[in-house]
Amino acid sequence: MGDTRNPSSAGRPRCEETHEAILKAANQLLEEVGFARLSIEGIASRAGVAKTTIYRWWSCKAAVAMEAFLSATERKVAFPQTASAIADVTAQMRVLAEAYRGTTGRIVAELIALGQSDPDSRKAFVEGYLEPRRSMARAALRRGVEQGEIRADVDLDTLVDALYGPIINRMMLGHGPLNEDFVEKIASFVFDGVRSAERDPAGKKT
Repeated sequence: MGDTRNPSSAGRPRCEETHEAILKAANQLLEEVGFARLSIEGIASRAGVAKTTIYRWWSCKAAVAMEAFLSATERKVAFPQTASAIADVTAQMRVLAEAYRGTTGRIVAELIALGQSDPDSRKAFVEGYLEPRRSMARAALRRGVEQGEIRADVDLDTLVDALYGPIINRMMLGHGPLNEDFVEKIASFVFDGVRSAERDPAGKKT
């Protein structure tokens, strides 16, 4: 039988130029007005496209907002790769804290807050932003296990929570400075508890 799919369905290849214009417009509006006031109409107007074009590729404003936000912040929170996974994760934590002190933090806090009452927003945030970041963190920490820096019996999901939970907490509540000194203390406290006996405190194999 031949292909009976509608050529205008969601499976149609995206025009990359239009796709990028929509993501750029969505991220600009996120920074300017926040997620609560963001609208598909506003994104379409800023990008110079029809609303139907956006709905062809994304199911709701939360979905396009998450992809736009992730695309814009991807390079800001990437993990370096050196001989020490612990040093790499600590460096990434410093970069993330710096980003969370600015517009990125404001947007993340708003998205987390909105997700408490909007299941679609929460799902989009977890799947589009949180899980990819956690996956990257687990991969970096797994490299630490493989390199003999981190004990093999450590639960990596719990380790991710222990490292990044305090950063999220200060970003959301603002009860203390989210500065480099705080990040260094958290990293030191947590990694000292999971460091492999095969390495000395300087990170060298014994």
